[in-house]
Amino acid sequence: MKKLLVLLALVSTSAFALPYNAKSMSGDKVHFQKASTWVNSYYSKSLCFDGTDFHAVVRKCAEWETSEDNRRCVKYIMVNATQPQESTRQRCASYEGGEDDRCTEWETVRYFQSENKTIKFFRDEDMQDLVKTVKITVPSCN
Repeated sequence: MKKLLVLLALVSTSAFALPYNAKSMSGDKVHFQKASTWVNSYYSKSLCFDGTDFHAVVRKCAEWETSEDNRRCVKYIMVNATQPQESTRQRCASYEGGEDDRCTEWETVRYFQSENKTIKFFRDEDMQDLVKTVKITVPSCN
């Protein structure tokens, strides 16, 4: 029975399809910096905004397995993540040229995420052929 439930979960996850016959979308993410993940604001059932912070239940790796050059997660857990609407983050201010561009100077910049999202759905993965634009607001936390 447990195997059947796992199989059903995998099938339903792989059957995930975008609306409007779209193949890609943009503008949908809320980034959770401390949890090193993001949540899709269009599909998430747990994402909410309390006026200051975003909250969501996210899947996070609790145990890694490493072999030679490969690293994969072998155990996931669900955690409550919080992300301030306004914070800071690091970005590269200067690159060293060449084929292997690498950052030579970092800067701290303001990072603001709005609870109002404009999500664009595209017919192709190159995000050239716009199908539809949808405006949503991340729901308030109860």
